[in-house]
Amino acid sequence: MQGSHRRLVFAFLLSVVTGATCSTSEGCEDDSPQLLQLQRQQQSFEAGVNEAAPLTLEDFQKQNACYDRASSDNWAVVDAHLHPRPFGGPPVAFTDLIGRMRRAGILFATLYGIGQRLPINSTCTYYLDCPGTKITPSLKNDFFNAQSVLDNAADLADPVGPHITLSMSFVDLHEPTANLEKIKLMQSEFPGMFKWVGEINLVKQALWPNSQGLPVRQESIKDWKPFMDEFRRQGLPLALHSDLGNEKNGEQFLPLMDKVLETYPDNKIIWVHMAGLSKQLNPQLASSLALLQRPVTIEDHVSMIEERLNKHPKLSIDLSWDILYDELYSSKSEERPYVNLINKYPSRFLSGSDHVASADKIEETYRNEVNKTSAIYRDLSDTAFRNIALGQNYFDLIGLNFTAPAICAPSLVGKEALRPRKPQSLITMSQARPANKSSQLQKAGRAGSSRFPDLSVLQTSLTVDDFKQGSSTCFDRNTSDQWAVVDAHLHARPFGGPPVPFHELMDRLRRAGILFTTLYGIGQRLPIDSNCTYYLDCPGTPVKPSLKNDFFNAQTVLDSSELLEAGPVVTLSMSFFDLQKPETILPNMALLQREFPGMFTWVGEINLVKQALWNNSQGKPVPIESILRWAEFMAELRRQDIPMAIHMDLGNEKNGRQFLPLMDKVLETYPDNKIIWVHMAGLSKQLNPKLALLQLPVTIQNHVKVIQDRLEKYPNLFIDLSWDVLYDNIYHDDAEEQPYIALINNYPTRFLSGSDHVAAASKTEAGYRSELAKTNSIYRKLNDEAFRNIALGGTYFKLARLNQYRPPPLCNLQTGGRSQLLPMALGLVGLGVGSVFVLKGLFITA
Repeated sequence: MQGSHRRLVFAFLLSVVTGATCSTSEGCEDDSPQLLQLQRQQQSFEAGVNEAAPLTLEDFQKQNACYDRASSDNWAVVDAHLHPRPFGGPPVAFTDLIGRMRRAGILFATLYGIGQRLPINSTCTYYLDCPGTKITPSLKNDFFNAQSVLDNAADLADPVGPHITLSMSFVDLHEPTANLEKIKLMQSEFPGMFKWVGEINLVKQALWPNSQGLPVRQESIKDWKPFMDEFRRQGLPLALHSDLGNEKNGEQFLPLMDKVLETYPDNKIIWVHMAGLSKQLNPQLASSLALLQRPVTIEDHVSMIEERLNKHPKLSIDLSWDILYDELYSSKSEERPYVNLINKYPSRFLSGSDHVASADKIEETYRNEVNKTSAIYRDLSDTAFRNIALGQNYFDLIGLNFTAPAICAPSLVGKEALRPRKPQSLITMSQARPANKSSQLQKAGRAGSSRFPDLSVLQTSLTVDDFKQGSSTCFDRNTSDQWAVVDAHLHARPFGGPPVPFHELMDRLRRAGILFTTLYGIGQRLPIDSNCTYYLDCPGTPVKPSLKNDFFNAQTVLDSSELLEAGPVVTLSMSFFDLQKPETILPNMALLQREFPGMFTWVGEINLVKQALWNNSQGKPVPIESILRWAEFMAELRRQDIPMAIHMDLGNEKNGRQFLPLMDKVLETYPDNKIIWVHMAGLSKQLNPKLALLQLPVTIQNHVKVIQDRLEKYPNLFIDLSWDVLYDNIYHDDAEEQPYIALINNYPTRFLSGSDHVAAASKTEAGYRSELAKTNSIYRKLNDEAFRNIALGGTYFKLARLNQYRPPPLCNLQTGGRSQLLPMALGLVGLGVGSVFVLKGLFITA
């Protein structure tokens, strides 16, 4: 009964994972797209073989481990050619992709970007679906892949794997002189993380209708020397896509690859897809005009590979792409010459799937591709199988500290210590180990006052449509909460560590009534090996200027286009500017805007001086003479009408205006640029205006006068009201906040709302609400004009050039700027926030 029960369980798993109905001991047809190793395991089960735990990374760090081919599947555990992101559109979520690899038994993977991306406004995910749509070289995927690996570091540390190797895919062989600088940029952003380069196009005919993949000019190959020298110095292999030819001329492009191999014999070169097979060249077709019959075609291809393996000892061949199964492996007679070749050169081949993980692909698609590309491995010799499927060639190529298990001797099969292993594909969704959560995820976020409870159960009835030109709705301050609908200062990613997942962050904004937001990156990042998320927790650890967050924010917005259709409306801000090195700004700005055309319409938060960062080797005051060297990039910001948000501490408790000359120099030198001075014009933890000078009214009034004088003198200056330190220092006391309220009411079009929330994964939704409650507490006391321009976004829409939106008119004009809230009369529940009742989103339609 027990054996019968196990067979029924297995048959069920087979049908669930594959969709197959094969239930006999013979299994499904070998040439079907079913999971072949499941059939082999079914036969093992019926033979009464005991199942065992799946392979883990630890099995590749033991001296006595062995792999029993007779009773185990013969799939590769290495996917050395996997694209986690598509040519266009969103990918499979990275955490899901990790799970798919685990369930397919993939313990090691090289993540290739795709160095050519479809336009950001294209609806295609695959270039062949859009002939005529131009694709362009891009850094996007490499940035996103690397940051995704960092964000999931805790999960990837799990011994079930997979162990990830990152590949740079942006290299453009048609523009060789630009590659070295981009390599340096990528490696400075992610030091030590990229150990591979590829897949890079030498010639790819499939891309010709999309204005890419054209043959590289043979005479330009010598110009690769600077970056090829660097690859050789670092020991980085270069994986090249070079079509061998087509059915008119089967070796048309072979001279290009030969030129590369001859010019750079000491570089590690990987020729992908069984040395140039493609949809344009099927070596089994007897109708080929250049070659006469199928056996000759295959034999010629094999001979060509063998000749180059003999001549170029650093050349490797990758066996990726399921077209190899469709054209070769499905027939034993066609497969045999390749099996003999691989067995003869067992140290020169690599396994891979060439799977492109677009969001529209299901897990079974990946399984089928791994199944097909693994089909040849069951026929390889033990030496070739160990080197390729179990990864020894892969480990040796890039110097990984793993050793492929030996192949078990037949006489040892069945002994308990070496019992056969359960096929990886039988790890079901429910069995797979869940992704490890960082311990930080279990911690509470920055504690909010008990006066600001978690309000996540409240939903808002306000929508983006209510702010569109032509809407007939009005906003009633008497019956609505008085929180801002705009968070114009939100950091979607932290200084270090993983962020709140983007979809969850957007849900938090919606539940808090935020309909419009500016996503700031953080232009200074903690080191990638730091376990900190906040710089103040790690004094002495240097933070460095970085493009990481801007790339990731922009790509995430693209990937989430459907999610964002319901709001909030997102404005993207470039945060990488290093004002200490102004000469770096325009080139990086051009790079970012070339990668994401039209998406960045804001700059900030940029540090002119930030004392809190001094212990982390950043934020030091920018010398006045350096400000004069901003002219070029400030002119570009003016040309594009992009505002720049500057963090500039006003001073400290020893000298409350110590750094004011710096901001004055910026305003005097660039009066036509739109400048946003964040945090109520320079308040900080180093300057509390009620403590710094002799008596409370003088301190606050002096600060107010500093702001007023500059608002009068510089009509393009704006002040943002972000950061809950404003509440802690000012807003919680009526006497202290009154001068600021008067200032804002007198200049109602010159202020912006914002939270300054940093969305680290360790932060809770209640923490975000607490920060909003504090930064919003002043808005209830503003006059109607100021409230409409700040809380309802009038000023923000103009600065962000969101011309299709406008703040709704107020239903009932008020006097004195204070709303009379009547929650009980409305039969609604009020949750006290000081004297503020939070009643989300009541609109009245005129």
